[in-house]
Formats: sequence, structure tokens, C-alpha cells
Amino acid sequence: MVDMSRAMRRAGMTGLLLLTVPLPAFAAPFCVQSQALPPQCMYYDAGSCGQRAQQLGGQCTVNKKEVKVSPGLGHYCLLTSTMISSCIYADLDNCERDAKTQRGACIIAPQRPESPSADPFRDIRPSMAGG
Repeated sequence: MVDMSRAMRRAGMTGLLLLTVPLPAFAAPFCVQSQALPPQCMYYDAGSCGQRAQQLGGQCTVNKKEVKVSPGLGHYCLLTSTMISSCIYADLDNCERDAKTQRGACIIAPQRPESPSADPFRDIRPSMAGG
């Protein structure tokens, strides 16, 4: 015959152990941050992130550990909740306007191009071959 109280204590201890084991943290792709607020990466919807950022006087950014944005020609990128980015915006106002209509977030481009380029030939090194 099984001692039921002993079995229930063992089951209770197992449940208690499960509660103390740390669970893996899942980070959301969108973060709200401001000068006074460190990034809070808990948004899965770009539109919600943008709305909350506006309420807090901050900005919606991407979680760089979760999202890789390909650079484009612009200084700002429109990023949708489906992770489609368009880095074509030269100014923040136009990017934010389109972000509102597409329920996306306007973020700073990962590699902002210079405008205009200082010298298009500056990265070309002379070859060592005679000629």
C-alpha cells in the first residue's frame, strides 16, 4: 500500500523545485526607450511599441539581439511587425508618418550613410603593380 501523504509531499516538492528553476527569457523584437528609461524589449507589435514610445516621450527601437536590419540608402528605416524593413528615409518626419499608416516603427538606420559622401574614391588604395 502506498503512503498517500508521502506521495503528495514528494509531488509538492517537485512542483516547488520547478518554480525555482529559472526559465529562459524570451526577448521581444521591439523596445521602448528614452533618456530616462533603459530599453524595455517587450513588444512584439511595432505599432504598439511606437504608440507606447510616444506616450513616454521616447522612441521605439529594435532589440539588436533579436532583429538584424539591413542598411539601405536612408538615415531611417521603417520596420513592420512582420520584420520587413525599408531603410529609404532621409528624414524622421516622413518615416514616422509612414510608420503610423503601416503600424510600424521608425528606427535609426544601422549604418547611416554620409550625405553627401566626402570622397567617393577615399577607400581605394593604389595598387602595388606598376603601370
